[in-house]
Amino acid sequence: MVLTAVLTYDDSVEFIFAVQEEDTVLRQLHHRRENLPEGENVNRIEAELAELSNAKQLLSVQQLEILQRQKRCEQEVGAVESRISELDGKLYGGMITSPKEATSLETEIRHLKERQDELEEKILELMEEVEPQEKEIISISGRIATRETELITARDELLVAESEIEETLNAAVKRRELAANETDSELLKRYESLRGAFGSSVVVKFDGNNCKGCPSTMPAMESDRLKNTPEGVFSDCTECGRMVVR
Repeated sequence: MVLTAVLTYDDSVEFIFAVQEEDTVLRQLHHRRENLPEGENVNRIEAELAELSNAKQLLSVQQLEILQRQKRCEQEVGAVESRISELDGKLYGGMITSPKEATSLETEIRHLKERQDELEEKILELMEEVEPQEKEIISISGRIATRETELITARDELLVAESEIEETLNAAVKRRELAANETDSELLKRYESLRGAFGSSVVVKFDGNNCKGCPSTMPAMESDRLKNTPEGVFSDCTECGRMVVR
């Protein structure tokens, strides 16, 4: 199908190709902006920070649980010591007259002291557990501080890189607008409708035998049709559907 607008090469060919070229440039620039090494660096540092923060939080929770257990043991030790002091007061304060009662108090005091020894040993074990955790938390905190400083620098570098691409993008957009303004409106409308299907090769040239957009050799009838099309006139290639011009 020949396009309804018959245009000479000088009218719109160079401009529609310029529009297509700038669209290709814009796609490449958008891809670059989305895949900047500086952006990947920021993402990497942010991921490391998240991992370090999670590790620190987990250690802090574990440390808190140990400290709570240690506190309960210390409170129980205090209660045991108070009870022992109370029983000692009864045993040696002249208040006991029965040997049986004295023996009972001595037995209870012995059991309490055994419990006190167990608790104090447990407290030491818990303190030994806390110490390496505290060292690891301090180490992780230092690494977090280092990564946070690196992140500030990485984000600054990303802003610079994005700014440079944005400047190039804006220049390409302006060039495209200028070319689009010089292109026939119907031709441009047709081009826009095909961009989703053909990307950077909506508009192609006929090389004398084949449409440059076709993946294979054109049938002779279609090739002859295009050969007989005046130069500068756009047609739809019946093989691939692209806009082709001699």
